[in-house]
Amino acid sequence: MINITMVYSGLFADLTSLTELSLKGNIQDKFKPTVIKDDVFSELKSLETLKIDGPANVTFGKGFQSITMLQKLDLSGITGNCSFQRISHNMFLNMPKLTYVDVSACDILGIEEGAFGKLQYLEHLDVSHNKQLGFASLPNITHNLNKTSIRVLRGNGINCLSGIGTKILKRHFENLKHTNISEIYFEKNRLEQLEPGAFRLLPNTIDIISFGENKLTQGRYILDYFFLQNIRVYNISVQLRPPPFPESIFERCAEKTDVLHANKQYFDNEDIQEKEGNKCESMMNDFIGSKWNEHHVTFYIPKTLEVLYANMSRLYRTIPEFGINATGGRELYAQDNFLYSWDGPIHGMENIKIMDLSNNFCSHISKSFLKYARGLTTLRMSKNDIGKSLSSDVEGEIFKNTVSMEVLDLSYNNIVDLSAPMFKNLERLQTLNLQNNQLSTWRVKVDHMKSIQFINLKQNRLTTFGKEAQLSLTKLFQITNLSIDLSGNQFLCSCDSVHFLEWITGYRNRFVHFNRYECSSTSSHKFNFSDADNSLKLLKKNCKSYLVIYIVTSVAVAIMFSIIFGIFLLKNKWKIRYVIYRFKQRFKTYTGHSIIPQADSPSYEYDIMISYSAKELSFVLTDVIPRLENEAGFQLYVKDRDEPAGISCGEAIMEAIQKSKRVVCLVTKSFLKSTWQDYELNMSRMEAIEDRENLNFVHLILFPDVCNGSISIQTLDLVRQECFSEYPEEECAFDDFWETLISHIKELNRH
Repeated sequence: MINITMVYSGLFADLTSLTELSLKGNIQDKFKPTVIKDDVFSELKSLETLKIDGPANVTFGKGFQSITMLQKLDLSGITGNCSFQRISHNMFLNMPKLTYVDVSACDILGIEEGAFGKLQYLEHLDVSHNKQLGFASLPNITHNLNKTSIRVLRGNGINCLSGIGTKILKRHFENLKHTNISEIYFEKNRLEQLEPGAFRLLPNTIDIISFGENKLTQGRYILDYFFLQNIRVYNISVQLRPPPFPESIFERCAEKTDVLHANKQYFDNEDIQEKEGNKCESMMNDFIGSKWNEHHVTFYIPKTLEVLYANMSRLYRTIPEFGINATGGRELYAQDNFLYSWDGPIHGMENIKIMDLSNNFCSHISKSFLKYARGLTTLRMSKNDIGKSLSSDVEGEIFKNTVSMEVLDLSYNNIVDLSAPMFKNLERLQTLNLQNNQLSTWRVKVDHMKSIQFINLKQNRLTTFGKEAQLSLTKLFQITNLSIDLSGNQFLCSCDSVHFLEWITGYRNRFVHFNRYECSSTSSHKFNFSDADNSLKLLKKNCKSYLVIYIVTSVAVAIMFSIIFGIFLLKNKWKIRYVIYRFKQRFKTYTGHSIIPQADSPSYEYDIMISYSAKELSFVLTDVIPRLENEAGFQLYVKDRDEPAGISCGEAIMEAIQKSKRVVCLVTKSFLKSTWQDYELNMSRMEAIEDRENLNFVHLILFPDVCNGSISIQTLDLVRQECFSEYPEEECAFDDFWETLISHIKELNRH
């Protein structure tokens, strides 16, 4: 550290070629008056830049006139110590060639009128962070700046941290009207409003206006934007940010305020006021027009405006359909707001190149929102909640017209799924960011993106890539330098994913952080991505040994199920056939074609259906019909006599069974060998079980050739239920047999 009060003549005598000197931080007590010895500094003939502390009551003596090359003076308290409270009108009188003056953060309370107006070469002036100056000091600061070469004016933080909103008046900008200033910065000033007409006092050379970190509210001053014909950058970002805590509470600050006289007028007479009012009304019509139809408003923006910063401005609303007339617009930054629904479309945004809508709590984007964004090259939509809107876009309509897109950021959006044609027209895309979503499958077509360089899929739920996705990415690997980040996904490592693991291992140099990839906890095998080759060999070996087991097991299981199914069909074939018939019968009933009585019908057409084989026809004619029909009075169904013509045999049997109260089967060996008699017997059994709910519906007459042999399986359950009679061998017992049978049938009918 050099004690600046101890410098002496000749100290810099040998530094004749020195162009820049910094003596910052060499004043320990910034409030103690310190003399800057101008005769010592006069030895620096080539000095162009001087960075020095600004002690209280600082002056620059006549010795500085000898430094004819001095152009830049930095007294800022940000990079050193600065504590002078006033700038007199002649403070810089001995430095006439200054082009750059920085007196920021010097605790300045006042600046005399015209203090900077004598520096005819002055281009850059910074009075920022002198919190007690207030906007009321601007007339003094800007006095006679029209006689300088001023280009940049910085007045950030020239108001106290806390307090009610401030306002820029026309008188504050009045001295700038005839300058060639191109950039003004008034950030962190609690600025809430501008007096209408204030913007119109700025010269046409204005290129950049920055009002960031204020508390701007809407007002009539917005209409003055139309007069900023050559503006390129307009910054209104970070509005309504609370002042720093606790500094804003304990600060001792009293900014200078305007004292206006009641008779102070900016219009000389009533005629001028009337003209200004008419001009304002006309300007409103020009600024807000209706170009497409009465429902779609068009905003006319200065043609030269290229960049608009509106981030962190607490914009709270939807983005409806509207238009902008901004042929020079190139960049729009509206992140960190509350634009919660993007409906659109926005007409006239064809020339916008960069748009940032990140972190806007948006949950909906319409399919037409980007309809006119043909020129968009960079689009950032991260940290929203538009996953549902994207998942529902199965045809890829949202990004259909963004044909110039190069960078697309959709990270942190709760995206569960993306359709294959989602990015179908993004042939120029270079970077696609989808990290921290919930994608579990990847089926997006990307093989048409010949310029793609990076796809970020980290922190999703991807477990594998299908063959189609692998083929698509392989094509891109061959013609581009594409790299993909899949870190944070839990891959499925099993025999089913061998093909995927072999593919990703083969292109490991294309996958960022490949060695850090991991298998999911549900994987059946271990796989070490840091030793992928050996892990892949081991996995293939294990899967080959399992393959034989899988094949044998699969065949055995298939055979077992086939046997079980066959047994089931065989065991229940009659029930299945009966159910099918009943289903057909009900269908006919619904369509009005059924003539068969239902199960709960009180009467039947036949008392008894006689089931017999062809060999027993003579027995039926000579014994059964005379005994049961002629003598007992039963109405019999005898197929050779009563079977209707024109229907199938199976259908005729089922109709006869359902039209009869009872079925009597003449069971002989020929009966048991007959296919149709087997059908009659089993369908009668099904009718008894399913519909009549009693096996007594069927009665068997077992002839001697059956009784003396083994009972067949078809008749076993009926025999167990005693639903049978044995036909006698002796002729003398025939009468008793028929009487007993007739009595038994009549007894059953009574119940």
